[in-house]
This record gives sequence, C-alpha cells and structure tokens, in this order.
Amino acid sequence: MKKYLPRLVSLVIIISVILSFNFALGKYRASKSVADVQGSNAGTYNQTTPPQQPKPGSQIDGGLNSSGASTNTKGVAIPILMYHEICAGPNSLYVPVDKFRAQMNYLLNSGYHTVTMAQAQEMLVNGQIPAKTIVLTFDDGYTSFYTQAWPIMQECGFTGTVYVCSSFSGKDNYLTWEEIQNLQAGGIEIGSHTQNHIDLKTANSTKQIEEIQGSKRVLEEQIGVPIKSFCYPTGTYSETTPTIVKEAGYTSAVTVAYGHATSQNNLYLIPRMRVPGWITLDNFAKSIP
Repeated sequence: MKKYLPRLVSLVIIISVILSFNFALGKYRASKSVADVQGSNAGTYNQTTPPQQPKPGSQIDGGLNSSGASTNTKGVAIPILMYHEICAGPNSLYVPVDKFRAQMNYLLNSGYHTVTMAQAQEMLVNGQIPAKTIVLTFDDGYTSFYTQAWPIMQECGFTGTVYVCSSFSGKDNYLTWEEIQNLQAGGIEIGSHTQNHIDLKTANSTKQIEEIQGSKRVLEEQIGVPIKSFCYPTGTYSETTPTIVKEAGYTSAVTVAYGHATSQNNLYLIPRMRVPGWITLDNFAKSIP
C-alpha cells in the first residue's frame, strides 16, 4: 500500500487541478457571454449619430430590412415610410419611379390607406389607428416629389407629408413656393425640416431655435396654415432639441431610427422606415404589417 501512496497522491492532485481548471473555464465563458451581450447592446444604433451609408439589409438608417422582417411592437402601431428623391440616382436614397409606382400600387391593391403625419400623431395620442393605415413621408422637398411621386399618389388616392427646408424653396432641384402651395391645397401636408438643413446636434440653442422656429414661421406665412410636423435633418439632434421643437409649437417630430411608430413613443422622437432604392417589391411587402 505504501508503495502506491505517492501515485495515489499524484492522481488526487491531477484530478484537483483538472476540476479547478474546468471551474475557472466555466466562469470565464459565462463572463465573456455577458460581456458579448453588453457589447452588442452598446453597438445598437443611436439616432443622434449621423446616418451612415446604408448597406443592403441594414436597418441602421431606418431602411426596410432586405429579409422582409418586420419589427414587433406593443400597443398601437403604424408604419411611417421615409423617402427622399423619387428618380434614378447614385445611392439608395434615390427610389426609381417604376419601383415607387409598384410600391404604391401594392399598398393600394392590398387595402392600405394613407394619412398625413399630423393625422397619425392624433391617432397615436388617441391610441386608435384603423387597420392598414400607413404614412408616406418625403424629406428635403425635392422637385421629384412634385413631378414624379405626387402624380402617382394622386392616381392611388394617397396623401402624405413633405418636410421642407424653408430656405431651399426655388433653388435648383427643390420645390418652389407655388409648388408647395399647390401641394398643400391638394391635400399634402407640409412639414418643417429647418431652414437650412443644419446639424442640430452640434448647433447651440440659439441657432437651433432660429432654424426650428424660423422655418415654421416662413412656411406658415407662405401657405397660410399651421405647420404641425417636424423632421430632424439627417436624424441628428441634441438633448435639448426635442424640447425646442415642442416649445416652437410642433405636435410631432420624426427621426431616422428604424421602427414602427407606437402609442408608447415620445411624439418628438418618432421612428420611421426608410425605403431604399435597392429594395425588392417582395421585401417591401414583407416589411409592412
């Protein structure tokens, strides 16, 4: 027995070392898993970050998911689609006319009905949104909305909201005041996109107030109706911007953060779903509830 004792002691030591190693490895893996989850959460898109050039399938800039996946939301929800130029162009902010027509025909044939952003805001407040309600929004006030998008929308009986930069009216490729007035008279809501499309995140409070209030004042003078809806240029804003927007008299403000608007949203941080030029009609359809 004595001659086997050293071997027995060695065996016990080896087993103890193995058990200790496995225990330590388990703790390491558990801690790494938590760290990985925290890291992935830390990388979640922050809507105060300037939009990146979107990649196919990415939701970082509010783009419709290429897989057709739809976000799950609690409570009352409504998809707010975000467009820019309606024509052929060099990047995904341009939606070709034929694709836009196909998307509008899909919505019409599927029984969707459109409302303006001001009407959607009232629905969100009341918590009552009829089935298949959708909002069409257009940023920057490009001429292509008047010449390309609006005629197609009229054929479908659709309305929408165009966010205009008040200092851009009449400049090359932007809506004129006459066109803006015609749109408003024809049932299109005109919203504000500031005066000069500045980065509100870096602007001081005085400059923000000037851009946000000034745009509202000029637009109201030109079209003769209250301007209720606001859109953050490139989706950026500071901690104080939503308060400035609210105090200016707007009833809602939209961002570029991806998601369906719900009754639980802050009315001055409403998400949208950007429609990129590369999306297929099948994935467009799947992305809308």
